[in-house]
Amino acid sequence: MKMGRPFKGLFLQKTGAALFYSFVTYTPQTKEQMLACGDLAEGEEFLSQIVCDFLLFVSEGILGRALTADFPISYDDVIIVCSRQRGNGVQHEYLIQIIDRSWSHEGQTLLLDDLITILSHPLWDGATLRPD
Repeated sequence: MKMGRPFKGLFLQKTGAALFYSFVTYTPQTKEQMLACGDLAEGEEFLSQIVCDFLLFVSEGILGRALTADFPISYDDVIIVCSRQRGNGVQHEYLIQIIDRSWSHEGQTLLLDDLITILSHPLWDGATLRPD
């Protein structure tokens, strides 16, 4: 089993449902904030940094795989169900759902199996596998 590299401030835990995850990250800019500060122009596509953080953490931080075009789960396969502020507001916790779109690619199922195996390991602390 591969040991993930820690990503500071990011935490991932499985929930009781196979395609739902509890994901903690620093609060990224919302679309409105990005528009207000000029990082996003009106009419430009908004990409959720939460979804990007989640995919990067799963691929590179947990599974040790590059997030390239052939990664079995893409941006469009992930949605944010709800969120809540944690502590003093520096971090937010998100309920993330991976959408099963009647996948025909075996890689998606294998990737989710690998992810659940790691997140279910007794030494998983939310950010990495702790050494014995």
